[in-house]
Amino acid sequence: QKCPSCEHHPASMQPAMQPVDGSILQVLGGLSGEPLTVHLTSQEAKKIESVRDLKRCLTRNVTRPLGRTPGTPFSVHWIRLIHTDASMASMELHDEDPVNPETWEWLEQGSLRYMLADVFSFPPEALPSGDDLKFSYENLEELLDPKLLIGYAFKLCKHGGQAWCENVFTLWTSALLSLSSNQVNAVENILGHTLLNRCFSLLQGLDEAEELMRAADPDCDNRNWPDSYEDFYDKQWPDDAFEDFLHKTFASMTIELVRQKADPQRVKEIFRNMFTEKVKSIVWKLVQGQSCGCNRRSCTRGALRFGLGADLLMALIDKGLPRCCWAGHWGPFNDNLLQHIIAPVAAKPVDWNPRDGAKARLCRFLAKRFSLEELCYQNRDFKNALWYVLQYCENSPFQADPLWVRVRDVIRERMQRQVREFQGSLLALVDLARSVRASFGGGIDALEALPAFEEQMWQRAAIIREEWLRMGWTFAQDSANGQVSEVLDWH
Repeated sequence: QKCPSCEHHPASMQPAMQPVDGSILQVLGGLSGEPLTVHLTSQEAKKIESVRDLKRCLTRNVTRPLGRTPGTPFSVHWIRLIHTDASMASMELHDEDPVNPETWEWLEQGSLRYMLADVFSFPPEALPSGDDLKFSYENLEELLDPKLLIGYAFKLCKHGGQAWCENVFTLWTSALLSLSSNQVNAVENILGHTLLNRCFSLLQGLDEAEELMRAADPDCDNRNWPDSYEDFYDKQWPDDAFEDFLHKTFASMTIELVRQKADPQRVKEIFRNMFTEKVKSIVWKLVQGQSCGCNRRSCTRGALRFGLGADLLMALIDKGLPRCCWAGHWGPFNDNLLQHIIAPVAAKPVDWNPRDGAKARLCRFLAKRFSLEELCYQNRDFKNALWYVLQYCENSPFQADPLWVRVRDVIRERMQRQVREFQGSLLALVDLARSVRASFGGGIDALEALPAFEEQMWQRAAIIREEWLRMGWTFAQDSANGQVSEVLDWH
């Protein structure tokens, strides 16, 4: 219907403007009235068909600092568009409204005003999708603070549900991954810390997620299940699936940040300046957790879920993580990293979760980089890594679990190959064989899975026998085989 006031304003009857090449979007910002001008090509303008499209275009171009609620790591705002006519009457444009010629005229005249409203000011049923939101933060330190971040995620989940919270956190991930390499690798203090150190603090904070969520809920102590969760969008306390989301989000962001932005030289310097045992206590714990102190192999805590700690460690090694941080041994069982990962799996095969498949991939990754001595290494329980993986493969509820069968085969093939290429003395090779034999119970067939040991020891002993004969050595046995056995017995 025609507006009655048009009869008194003949100019309003003129044809409205259409988007052309070089179109300009001009709106006034917030209460301050700051102008926001966006220049568009004709192709960009043609893509703006609805008010939602227009809002998203404006959101991408809003660069002024936004207000942040104290005690939160970042803010999320929704843009609103208000048209004010000559009589100062206001009308809000809704997302589903089309952008027609009249709308383009308003934009040219500058009669539209945008408002940025914090998402917590909207009722849950009116919350916009992530694509319609404007993400802002003031400093990186707070953006990666475990207490602030987990507490804010909890509040978002409480207000709009977990699915909406996950949507919002895609903006957080995008903001961090859009940082430049210089920002990611910049040294922040005299200890040589960078953004990566903050990421590790965040990942360690996941171990206290439940406590941090309770601290963020002022009514936590007064709640009685199940009637006291009516103020939660999902009508329940965030369950284990919410912590799954936190693990995936925080760890996946860190992994991609390492892969895309971390400088190898800076990674070396960061960890070289840290006490090696401290690095192991952080990194190894994220991979497979640490002992709860009950002296049971299967009882560990603190690992990242879904094998994300393993993916992170592989990314770090590819970026130059010093060898001392992933080789050697650590923990109450004096495990090397292979044993640290495999022993808890072998101790309770029924608890193995195929979702943690990255741990098996890490084992193959490490086996290809470990020396023969490391693969033969015995921990406090006098077992090597191969013994543990064979135990799992024999007792697994998953028949011929392909993940761990491949680990078994890689470790065994790597040991076989390195035995054949071993450059040390026969005495050193015999010591390694003795260690492996002891891991498998010390029986006569203990080296059956690794025939290269017997082959190489026999070949080397035969060469030494020839040398001894030339030196005038007298053997107790007359046969060549008996004399080779004497050489081996001597060693």
